[in-house]
Amino acid sequence: MKHLGKMFGSDARVKLMRLFLFNEDQPFDVEDIATRSKVKKPTVRKEANLLHKIGFLHKKKFTKTVTLKPLKKGKEKREKSKKASGWVLNKKYPLAVPLYTLLIDSELIKTKEFPQRLKGTGSVKLLVLSGIFVKDTDRSLDVLIVGDKLKKKEIEKRMSHLEAEVGKEIRYAVFDEQEFAYRMDMYDKLLRDVFDYEHTKVVNKLKKHF
Repeated sequence: MKHLGKMFGSDARVKLMRLFLFNEDQPFDVEDIATRSKVKKPTVRKEANLLHKIGFLHKKKFTKTVTLKPLKKGKEKREKSKKASGWVLNKKYPLAVPLYTLLIDSELIKTKEFPQRLKGTGSVKLLVLSGIFVKDTDRSLDVLIVGDKLKKKEIEKRMSHLEAEVGKEIRYAVFDEQEFAYRMDMYDKLLRDVFDYEHTKVVNKLKKHF
């Protein structure tokens, strides 16, 4: 990310460009972009307006669904539609395809960095990349994590930060070693969807299973 940030002027700009390239038909307003990219709203406005000025984005008015807090404790959350104003990718932008190749088809997160990204989340015994990290959007998972004493809340937090960098929701699963072994023995559909297709084992301390 830091190298791309230097190339494009800022990490925030790269995050926004990836977000729109990954979601080419979906409009986003400032609030949506800030939430998904973890970029502060003033920076979002600045970068989005710059990308609009050069023709990468179109301005667009649209309707979005927002979740409201329940009226009473214990009640279900409510949803409502509201009008919004934001931006959408200009698919006719002359550099859209080269930018997609550079920002999406290239290595989204350096493979060798993944173990460090999960440091402090428990004892990771197996870390497998699939899906978007091997350029296969048809897979059910992008990341599979197996280990001992895994801190699922912390892993969720780390994945949220990775999603902000990548520009797309990361589909991941976390299992302890016993559950993973059971699922493997049962030819679990979710795991088969990873191991029967292209994947990358970044960490593998479970040699007995492979």
